[in-house]
Amino acid sequence: MTHIKITKGLDIPMKGRPASSLENSTPVQLKTPSQIALNLTAFEDIKFRLLVNVGDYVKIGQPLAEDKSTVGRVFVSPASGVVKEVRRGLKRVLNFIVIDVAEREETVEFTPFNLQNASRESIIERLLAGGVFASIRSRPFNLLADPYKIPRSIFVKALESAPCVPPAEMQVAGFEKEFQVGLEALSRLTEGKVHLVYRQGTPCKAFTEARSVEKHTAEGPHPVANSSLHIQHIDPIYSAEDIVWTLTALDVVSIGFLLLRGHYFTERVISIAGPGVLPDRIGYFKGRQGHSVEALIAGRVPHGLFRFVSGDPLMGKKVEGNDFLGLCDTTFCVIPENVERAFLHFFGLGLNKYSFSHAYLSGHLDNTKREYDFTTSTHGEHRAFIDSTLYDKVMPLPVPTMLLVKAIMAEDFELAETLGLLQVDDEDFALPTFVCPSKMEMTEIVKTGLQQYSKEVLA
Repeated sequence: MTHIKITKGLDIPMKGRPASSLENSTPVQLKTPSQIALNLTAFEDIKFRLLVNVGDYVKIGQPLAEDKSTVGRVFVSPASGVVKEVRRGLKRVLNFIVIDVAEREETVEFTPFNLQNASRESIIERLLAGGVFASIRSRPFNLLADPYKIPRSIFVKALESAPCVPPAEMQVAGFEKEFQVGLEALSRLTEGKVHLVYRQGTPCKAFTEARSVEKHTAEGPHPVANSSLHIQHIDPIYSAEDIVWTLTALDVVSIGFLLLRGHYFTERVISIAGPGVLPDRIGYFKGRQGHSVEALIAGRVPHGLFRFVSGDPLMGKKVEGNDFLGLCDTTFCVIPENVERAFLHFFGLGLNKYSFSHAYLSGHLDNTKREYDFTTSTHGEHRAFIDSTLYDKVMPLPVPTMLLVKAIMAEDFELAETLGLLQVDDEDFALPTFVCPSKMEMTEIVKTGLQQYSKEVLA
């Protein structure tokens, strides 16, 4: 067992976060919305083959789209009903498949699966057909996993540290048996070990008493839950040929649910949070994959101009009121849009404005018990890099943040690989982007660089 402890990082003191205590946080059941959608906007680099048409009746777990690059990898319906709309983006990229939810939903049924005598090929075949293999990612480059390549190890992160994200313990509660079955299935898919990483001191026995895995603990501020950090401490990646799969605890539950019960798993705990949500309507709720944004904001958001985010505030995607939660998202945030510039704000003490770089007085105070009303304002325009030491204070990975980003911007991927490109993902640069005085969109830079380099290496 490895214990991962970090001190570099940052828990952002944002107002509107749900209660963090597991004992006092019982998710409330949300009403099933009239429309649910398969949201594919997070898979920008994938070309899909649409398998249904508007007006078709579909069941929960029925394939709606297929990845053209990997035959058999399908993305399935999170609801049963009639396909109302197929939304496309630029260059006709498939974004949403919207379903009018039926009063009595039907589910695609699979025969019971016996893991005891199952081969790796048969497990992969079932996961592909059931639509859950699409949730498995592969490092380096954080691409969708190739079902025909055997990973040297698999990492399951059973903790969350990003702002407002529901604890992993909540996703597993009530599905402990399915979680264990999912772990046992994963142990058959790798030549090495399945590494389960959970927060030190967790009361969840599904984690602490898990079998067929090697258990590890972690403590510290965000980004302690990032898979890159776990891999670096336990089984580092040294070349593009190294294959490591990553999943969340919720993904493992989905796998176990499919194998044990023969159904596609659509339930999840959803966090509704942010400074734009009415204080008494913030919290954790039991909802559905692809939940309607309109249903989430009803009665929870006052009149005004707000930004809706599917995902956590650092890595989430902007959505509109008629959109739907992302395929892998369990967090919905509402943040006030800042359209006015404060007059002579640089002369103020900034007691109520958060500052990591100590530009305001708040930066010199103890912020562990303070909360701030964050908005969408970046408080400045894009400019050249200023201070590289600032990023290193929130980057626990052993990479030179500014030098790596500059190498990617120059498309010098040979240098970037030397500096640690293969060990990182775009989410690892969320905090450096947040504290950056130069307003550099490092997450987008790293994401684009990983996509470009993966095409060179894996061509």
